[in-house]
Amino acid sequence: MNPTALLQAQFSALLAEVSGQLERFVRLLEDEHELLITGQIEALLSLAEDKTAAVRQLQQAENARALLLSRSGIDARAGKIAEFIAQLPEQTQRAWRHYLDLAARAQQLNLRNGEFIRDQLRANQQAMSVLLASTGPSLYDADGVTSSRPGGRLFGRA
Repeated sequence: MNPTALLQAQFSALLAEVSGQLERFVRLLEDEHELLITGQIEALLSLAEDKTAAVRQLQQAENARALLLSRSGIDARAGKIAEFIAQLPEQTQRAWRHYLDLAARAQQLNLRNGEFIRDQLRANQQAMSVLLASTGPSLYDADGVTSSRPGGRLFGRA
């Protein structure tokens, strides 16, 4: 299977596009980590929107790449695409390796950020458990339901 010049050009163009989008996504993940560490919640909300848009763009570019390969009769699965890549010019092979490195970096950063969020959530849940446990003895209402404060009217309310 010798890739045609048109297929090579189209593949190279899509590869450059998706690599550029992956580079942007990696920057967003790095920014996200910094915001997570510094606790800038409002900035994280804005960044989440940018991340969602970046993922959509990445998915569209990946779909276009997969469609190009499948229409050309090339199996785009990880183990099979190596045969196709090996037939491309060295510059395209380097671009492919760069793309794979970017994808691995994005995965690594995404896992790191997810672990950081899980750790923070776990710490917050533990702190809430400690705080709730230290509020004093529980009180029971007329139905026998546990409550942390007495029922009825609160002082200062009419």
